[in-house]
Amino acid sequence: MQEQQVQRGSRLAATRTADPSLRRTLAWALVLLLSLSMFIATLARMAAGGPNGTLQTANARTSGRAADFSPFGTPPQVTAKAAFVFDADLGLTYYTKNADLKLPMASTTKIMTALLAVERGSLDQMIKVGADAAALVRPDSSYMGLKAGEQLTLRDLLYGLVLPSGNDAAVAIADGIGGSVPAFVALMNERAQELGLTQTHFVNPHGLGASGHYTTAHDLAVLAAVAMTYPDLVQITSTISYAIPKTATHKAYKLHTGIDILPGGYSPYPGAIGVKPGYTGDAGYCEAFAAVRRGHLIVGGVLGEPKWQIRLADMRKLLDWGFAQEGIPAAPRPVSGSYPSADA
Repeated sequence: MQEQQVQRGSRLAATRTADPSLRRTLAWALVLLLSLSMFIATLARMAAGGPNGTLQTANARTSGRAADFSPFGTPPQVTAKAAFVFDADLGLTYYTKNADLKLPMASTTKIMTALLAVERGSLDQMIKVGADAAALVRPDSSYMGLKAGEQLTLRDLLYGLVLPSGNDAAVAIADGIGGSVPAFVALMNERAQELGLTQTHFVNPHGLGASGHYTTAHDLAVLAAVAMTYPDLVQITSTISYAIPKTATHKAYKLHTGIDILPGGYSPYPGAIGVKPGYTGDAGYCEAFAAVRRGHLIVGGVLGEPKWQIRLADMRKLLDWGFAQEGIPAAPRPVSGSYPSADA
């Protein structure tokens, strides 16, 4: 499965060694091709006489309407304030609920941080941890545990960013890639506009509550789909645990993911490859999620869930619904266990 997951992003594998401007150009071209495929697929289904004008494209603005189409059954009911699910390869939207409602995104912010890191940086480059990053190692913050003055590779910092949802890792990456947090945030907003995420705005690289920091379920899912075209990010988001041995420049780290639907997680979903959960008091429980089954990639986002258990149930229902539209049976239910990790 892990080999299949890494292969999933092979269409941009060749760009990993290209210069950053080329990678950004190719990623933007992918978004344009995705939009075109959505439009063509929708026209084709409408010409075939599908129900209610049929499925909407991933770029369609739904004005907060819950999904009212039912091509193959009745859509599930979810508790999230907003949700969006689509096939990232075909460009077909399978579920929307308040998909364009601007809401706080918590640590799902880190998807953009990770995307910029792989597009603009080298995974083997060394980054020195500043005092601003180390200051986020505190009880009211999810963290990797960095200390000022340590030097780690960008690769290791990305694992610290995604698995334990390290706010300290987010700032270290921002400083290392952008030169400063404000400069990096400007890059985040610039990239969002390039990707057509017009209802998204970033104020920081980690997602701690801040005025003017928001996204929509639609934009979150599209961002996650773009991130999953990078094999290095698929590898990271689909990893359960990661050990960083001690070196002369940093201490040892043992990291564990907060993504429950990964194979080997608390509530494994077949083919799950991530992407990133989040939580703050204002945002509630959020998550961008993705799974590949029988060669089909379904990506979704939920915002404003009241509890992590409800978020988990909603994600499983939405993935089942998405795959059902493509003739793939619902995933078997996992054996319940105790929740093993703090939410980020």
